[in-house]
Amino acid sequence: MGVRAKRFGLRHLAALALWLACALVPALAAARGDGIKAGPGRLHLGIDLDLVYETNANYAPSGSPSQAGDLILRMRPGLTLDFPSDVVSLLLNGKVGYDYYFGIEKAATTDLSSVVGLADLTVGFNPNGVFAVFLEDQLSRTGDPRYTSLSGKFDRTDNETKLRFQLRPTGGALQFDLAYGFFLDWFDDFGGMSSYAHRCYFSGKWRFFPKTALVLDFDADLRRYPSGYEGGAHNPDINGIRATVGMLGQITPSLSVVAKVGYGDTLLEGGTSMDGTPYAGDDFRSAIAQAELSLRFATTFVQLGYQRNFQPVINFGWFGTDKLYLRFQQQLLGKINLGADFAFDMLSYGRPINQTAAGRDDYLLFGGASVDYMILDWLAVGLAYHFQVLLTEWVDPLGAGGNLDYNKHACILRIVLDY
Repeated sequence: MGVRAKRFGLRHLAALALWLACALVPALAAARGDGIKAGPGRLHLGIDLDLVYETNANYAPSGSPSQAGDLILRMRPGLTLDFPSDVVSLLLNGKVGYDYYFGIEKAATTDLSSVVGLADLTVGFNPNGVFAVFLEDQLSRTGDPRYTSLSGKFDRTDNETKLRFQLRPTGGALQFDLAYGFFLDWFDDFGGMSSYAHRCYFSGKWRFFPKTALVLDFDADLRRYPSGYEGGAHNPDINGIRATVGMLGQITPSLSVVAKVGYGDTLLEGGTSMDGTPYAGDDFRSAIAQAELSLRFATTFVQLGYQRNFQPVINFGWFGTDKLYLRFQQQLLGKINLGADFAFDMLSYGRPINQTAAGRDDYLLFGGASVDYMILDWLAVGLAYHFQVLLTEWVDPLGAGGNLDYNKHACILRIVLDY
């Protein structure tokens, strides 16, 4: 295993957890124009432009001499093509662009510049009928520095193709979804990190009120790592399963809830430690849950939630997370949108493939605030501030020593055009 690959695994863990936290970041207000009429559907063209200053562009540990701030230009031209139909419907969203690092503090950060993109496609056959079939695909391409150790970039492609069957035998009061997906997470240069997965999904929903339902969800993630690292170490395969039951919906005109509880298990299999012995890590076997309250009063929205779950991850097999999150949004004068988000994660990891390493527990804090102004229905500008803090006592035994704690701050100027 090369030095960059060794260090990558450690930072990748925090990156995955960070991705979960970043999913809570408030987006700009939904600014969309009428688009261009295309038969029964519409074509929307747009572009996102972000000018970002980050204090720690390469996610380096606090106090590390390699830590560097940088100015980043993110460009995302894209399109949305929407063809609604009772026979065959189509929805395509796609953005492709470039992240350019100026290297204002250290020239080395310009190497983080990368072509990026994401796209999702849904084709529905008889989408509004009693029985419907959907073909779905989600693709992303990134070289984001979150997936590095101290410097560099790790170009990777993620894609999941899914076939989903939907049955609504009672006009919508009952709904069942069954799906199979093939997932690919492929790195250009580091084969030992690449994986693929067979994924199965089942969801049953009973709407006992128009906007409130009991739900039963099950998913399986059969993750495989076809290649090992240099030196013979190999990530363990994961036969992850999750099952939850609960309720979601609108309790009053202003109060919505999500309440789910269930069980998750990683069911690890195989794997080789760095010393050549079989991997002997423990499984994540525990309750999983989600509890969420959402309040909406006129132009004010507040959401508070808790989630416990696990995710597959390289080098440790899995990480479990207990997350607390809070979201606030406020609209003023019909043109100004204020937002704030906070999330706190308590992270625990499986046994590392480096048998000499100790166990690992991390704390991850994320926060942010934004203000957006709608110039037109299809044009908006915004300012945002985000911070991220990772606290851990875990030390990389293969690195230069010292904890992997890091913190970073980002100031963002954003323009969104979506016609």
